[in-house]
Order: sequence, then structure tokens, then C-alpha cells
Amino acid sequence: MANNARNQNLIDECKRIKEDSIYTAEVHHCIAHKLSSKAFWYKLIPVIITVLSALALLLGVPSWISWITLLSGLIAMLNIFMEPGKKAREHLFAAKSFTVLKHEARSLHETFSDFMNESDFYNEVKRIREKYNWLVQTTPPTDDKKCWEESRKKIKEGIHKPDFKINER
Repeated sequence: MANNARNQNLIDECKRIKEDSIYTAEVHHCIAHKLSSKAFWYKLIPVIITVLSALALLLGVPSWISWITLLSGLIAMLNIFMEPGKKAREHLFAAKSFTVLKHEARSLHETFSDFMNESDFYNEVKRIREKYNWLVQTTPPTDDKKCWEESRKKIKEGIHKPDFKINER
């Protein structure tokens, strides 16, 4: 009986790592998407403003229009200092890392544990728990409440359930 309880504890830990990884990955994906959009617009808007104000000056519009070009430069500087593109790539990398971990945890308790002795199973669960903890420490924070709520809603709607599992019912 003790072996079954210990084994169940390891399975439960895998399930916990899997669920935590699902949520964390989904939030990182959401944040990465937001930052990618922001980076796109921070790059595009200054270019459009510069082109239009230069064209206006060439067509003889009063020189006060050049102040708009200054606005364009400020937006470009904002993009350089805030680095939304770099931050988006960091969140995307984090999302992918947590997704890989989710799959490791799922496959470990659903498939591979049946072919392992208790000691090996314990060591693998411990390894993925340590990997999860390391990822939490080394990836950017997921402090966007709106992304957390959007992610929770998507997950609760079953976005991460495979079709074959849904159809089994």
C-alpha cells in the first residue's frame, strides 16, 4: 500500500507540474504577443510620421510640421529604451520552455512511469520539478493580470485538451 501511495504522490506531482506549466506557458505566450504588437507599432509609427512630415515639408507646408518629426524620433527612442521586441522574444522562449516541460510531465506520468521502477520514477519527477523551479527563476515575470485572466479562460475552455481525449467521452 505504501508503494501505491508514494507512486500516486509522484503522479500527482507530475500533474501539478503539468498544470502549472500550462498556465505559465499560456501567460508567457499572451505577454509575448502583446509585446510583439507593441514593437511592431513602435517601429512603424515613426517611419510613417517621418515620411508624411518630410513629404509635407517638400510640398511647402509651414515648417512647424517638423515638430511632428520630433514626435517620431521620441517614439523611436521609446522603442529603443523599452525593447519590446527583445522582451517579446524572451517571453516566447519562456512559453516554449514551459510547453516542453508540460509535455515532459504529462508523458512521464501517463506513459513512461509504467516502465520505470519507483526509484527511477522518483528521480525523473524530481528532475522535472527542479527544471520547473529553474525556469521560474530564470524567465521574465508573468505579472500581466489581463494576460493571466485571458489565459485562464482559454485553458478552462479546453484549449489544451487533445481532440482524441475530448472524443473519448
